[in-house]
Amino acid sequence: MEEAPAKGLSRRAFLSLGAAAAAVAAGSSLAGCAPTPRFIEGNSMTYGEAEGQASAGTNVIHNVKDTSWMTQPTEVTDFAAEYDCDAVVCGLGFAGTTASRELAEQGKKVIVIEKQPEDTYAATGNEFASLNAAILKKRGVPAIDPVEFYQNFMKITSNMPNPSLVMKFAQNSEANSNWYLEPLSEEDFATMTTAFFPPTEHQMSELSGIKFWPSVCSFYGGCNQTKIVGMNHDIAKQHGAEFLYGTTGEYLIMEDGKVAGIVAKSDAGYIKVNCRAVVLSCGGMGGNPEMMAYFMPDMAQALVEGEQLSSMSANDGRGVQMAYWAGAHLETTPIAGMNMKGLSLPGKMNCLPQAVWVDENGKRFCNEYYPTSEQRGYQTTFMSRKTKFAICDNNFPEYRQYTLPQHAGFTASEENIASLREALDTAYAKFNGTYVEPESSDSQAQGGEGGGQNGAAPAAAAGAAAGGAPGGEGGEPKGGPMGSVDYIADDTLEGLAGQLGLTGDAATAFVEQIARWNEYCESGVDLEFGRDPKVLFPVKEPPFYACTFDPELGETMVTMGGIITNGEQNALDANYEPIPGLYVSGNDCGRRFGTEYVTPIPGVSIAFAMVLGRECGKSVAEFLG
Repeated sequence: MEEAPAKGLSRRAFLSLGAAAAAVAAGSSLAGCAPTPRFIEGNSMTYGEAEGQASAGTNVIHNVKDTSWMTQPTEVTDFAAEYDCDAVVCGLGFAGTTASRELAEQGKKVIVIEKQPEDTYAATGNEFASLNAAILKKRGVPAIDPVEFYQNFMKITSNMPNPSLVMKFAQNSEANSNWYLEPLSEEDFATMTTAFFPPTEHQMSELSGIKFWPSVCSFYGGCNQTKIVGMNHDIAKQHGAEFLYGTTGEYLIMEDGKVAGIVAKSDAGYIKVNCRAVVLSCGGMGGNPEMMAYFMPDMAQALVEGEQLSSMSANDGRGVQMAYWAGAHLETTPIAGMNMKGLSLPGKMNCLPQAVWVDENGKRFCNEYYPTSEQRGYQTTFMSRKTKFAICDNNFPEYRQYTLPQHAGFTASEENIASLREALDTAYAKFNGTYVEPESSDSQAQGGEGGGQNGAAPAAAAGAAAGGAPGGEGGEPKGGPMGSVDYIADDTLEGLAGQLGLTGDAATAFVEQIARWNEYCESGVDLEFGRDPKVLFPVKEPPFYACTFDPELGETMVTMGGIITNGEQNALDANYEPIPGLYVSGNDCGRRFGTEYVTPIPGVSIAFAMVLGRECGKSVAEFLG
């Protein structure tokens, strides 16, 4: 690592960080530069009074006028250290890991900037989709035609993603998965599970014309993704890559419209890295509500009182900001949020697609078994946040076995189905007043439908966890993220309606709705919402059961987009021309999904980042020559 006396940036170099960003800072806009903020004057991020005086019944716009994140930072001229290299990778998630390793292996001098301290570095997520990885072939997982995957993916996402990126992922998934997993030992692979494979008896591979594959590498055991990315980091270091942990990117240095370096900050102070190319892979903007509101106007404007945009991620969107300040084009359509629409609460109900869903008026409101789980509950975005209900009958353990291999899927193992049966039987015993609380929770079933998570009896806390089987089978770690639900039982539909608080016209509508539903099941045609005939399950045999769910929207796991690139992940400017040396990958890279994350294979988010991260490294290496 070379150090040199601090060098000041020329005013010209600083201004070339992005003329449009400078214009925003000055309160003006420049034609032909980055887009003008597109939000209408409105209130604060959370529901509240517009301009402090909104009265009851007033339409309140949930977008914010605060686009201060578009303002570039103050120029830095005093540096604690200065470095020279060919390329900088900013952000060390899955995309940054594979990009930096690829660049180093190609002999490029690369410096990696990562905000996490080295001693506490941890990867986010533990499973990834793969088309035809060697380890999956070895285990007998069926092969996937990359073109078929591509066509299916573009169908699900309404042809919105960048087709070059999707096809590049599909065609390179096999080779890049094998390359990424290359350093693992047989002992490491022994801890890997393969969610949804072998398939259970009624596991489906297609529903309503949309296809799904159980082609996933799940690392929830002794060898997790933090260990695997660490192995890849070591390989990059062996090929000369330098890692600067505890360091955050501040802004790019641009000269004559080209990348000339990056300014970053560590505990020691500001540093300057001179380079010809930068890969921004900083992990999205989940920790920046203002940016989320800008890039997710569909959700920002759909919130009701008490809801707010939030994320499990703390990433502040700096990668997107740095690209924007350098002149990159922001995405113009709402970006995807992982599980933001379909898997927000009532996400637990979303894990029960075999049931019948009704609203507070006793009526169905959507196709409960829409194939892609992440889009399944989307209609609740535009409904009241009053309690919703999932209804089933005594045969539900049989119907529950009709599953798809996807995120929030369910593994219909004998253990999990038995757990569900116990949950329903216990709910019925409570209805009859014959239930006896177990003396100890030591013998409780774990995971699955009946696995209590708070020390409660399995049936009393019938977990609708996405996973269920030990070790994360079913697409989630044991226990799942959805918590648990309570089943309510009754001998009659009228009695069940009463227990759900449905009275009068709503109770009548409820009974009539279930009668119509049973007619659809008998005829094989859902005349209301077109649910696929393969998953039309009647609600006829008592006892009848229900779960209640209280919708609350606005949360996402991570954000997925921000900057428009071409197929090389080279950021495009206002005229859709590539910006020399500026590349964007991972969750900062736009147009990889539609407006919501989808999983025709569980774990496609990490897979896209890992596979396309390496492809980005190849593109940068070619640019450097």
